[in-house]
Amino acid sequence: MSACGDSLKEFFNPSDDDFVVSPLAETLGFSKERPLVMGMNTSYAPLQYVDGRGTPSGYDVEFTKKLLERMGIPYTFSPNHWDKMSPGIIEGKYDMGLLVYSPYRKELTNYSQAVFRMYYQIVYRKNDYSTFDFRHLKDKEIAYMKSRPIGLMLKEEHAKDVPITDLSKAFRDLADGKYDGVICYRFQAQYNIDLLNLRGQLQTEELSLEPREYCYASHDPRLIKAINEELIRMEREGVIDEVYGDNVLTQFGAIKIPRWVWVLLILLVFLFLLIFSINRYRFSKRLQKAYDALLVANERANESTRMKSQFIKQISHEIRTPLNILSGFTQLITSSGIQLSEADQDEARTEIVKSTDRITGLVNKMLELSDISSQTVLERKDLVNALQVAQQAAKNTSITDVAHVEFTLKQEEGADVTFATDKRAAVRILELLLDNAIKFTCPTKVALSEGGCVKQQVTLVVGSDADTVQFAVEDTGIGIPADEAEHIFDEFVQLDEYYNGTGIGLTVARSLARRLGGDVKLDTTCTDRTRFVITLLA
Repeated sequence: MSACGDSLKEFFNPSDDDFVVSPLAETLGFSKERPLVMGMNTSYAPLQYVDGRGTPSGYDVEFTKKLLERMGIPYTFSPNHWDKMSPGIIEGKYDMGLLVYSPYRKELTNYSQAVFRMYYQIVYRKNDYSTFDFRHLKDKEIAYMKSRPIGLMLKEEHAKDVPITDLSKAFRDLADGKYDGVICYRFQAQYNIDLLNLRGQLQTEELSLEPREYCYASHDPRLIKAINEELIRMEREGVIDEVYGDNVLTQFGAIKIPRWVWVLLILLVFLFLLIFSINRYRFSKRLQKAYDALLVANERANESTRMKSQFIKQISHEIRTPLNILSGFTQLITSSGIQLSEADQDEARTEIVKSTDRITGLVNKMLELSDISSQTVLERKDLVNALQVAQQAAKNTSITDVAHVEFTLKQEEGADVTFATDKRAAVRILELLLDNAIKFTCPTKVALSEGGCVKQQVTLVVGSDADTVQFAVEDTGIGIPADEAEHIFDEFVQLDEYYNGTGIGLTVARSLARRLGGDVKLDTTCTDRTRFVITLLA
């Protein structure tokens, strides 16, 4: 029994008899006889937990040892259950502990700067969902470690929220069908899935909530001030990454977003703002010629408010989603400690290409946006075949490869006519309308049958008469109300916010058609499907 006691002593107190107590420790009231008491959670693996031998373990334990030994403060760990440990830190029963920062607790305790940031994931059974739909949580039973943001989100969505304290048990219960999902931090999800050998049954997905800062907390502000100074030195020397880096920051989800991602995001936002400003300036000049000064000022204020809110809402999602995918897969591929199968590498490359193409397409649309208000007539100097224009647009959009769409190219009388136009602009008009049809026949809005997803119909019709060439793009998607027939051509209009997009595709298409002497209109007489009619001068 004495040997067992000696083996544990080194984990609770510095074992070096020559440990030098610093003047800082004496000032704060700590000594070898009265060491700092560090509160810790017994079941917060892999950060802090008590192992099978009853020994405090985890990355937090190792990092705290380094921190306090550098500061010359004697210490001891005091393991306890979370529901007792957390209040103990706030009430001063423990000298210090690690907590997730909460604005609701900032008046009750003192927080250090963040050691690192923690991100949320939802864990669910693979055979229940291909992806987890956060817009339809009503009556779903979701377990989570008690957290105010998670609890509020689940209540707002009318889910059955189940606070739990034993995360490993919750994962086993999830695999057995007790819950629809479990919400936790990224590193906890990967750790428990691997620990319990549940990788074949469970799947994770990012949860778009603000990240949480992981900080030291204490009732003594002097101690927190000293810790902040030491944390700055440890971060500069790379000690934080040395303890947490390969195990929490990288292996468990790469929670640090690279600086280049933020730089790219800022550049894209700046580019859009520049184009937006130029477009607004042109619009205001036209408006001043038509209305008196007071009306102009009022209209500009209202329009700027609307455009600003639409821009922030739409562009943030359109840019953030592909950038997150690029960041995640790039770090996954470049991480030296992770071996990916050939199939996983192919999937990563495919997702990177798709996200890059999505960003490129967004930038192209923003560049086209700057030209929407132009009244310049496009030169009709290209002799082209109407059918070939339609075929080229279908090829550029790859609509024949879209899994949820059955595409038909229909030829009416005069489909093979040759006419003078701007070929690039004519093809682009049809591309934008076909992309619009693909998006709004998305499988998320399609009824399911025993055979799988019911395919939606998209038809491109080509024809002509003596004066005009006509195209029509028809789809059996979600439809457009007749009273919105003109509103949808306004800049940044999105009738259904659950679909991706910036709301400028139809605006660009109509602008190009009118500059070619034609037009784009919604056929409101067509009630069983959505039909856009494009006319160009023959």
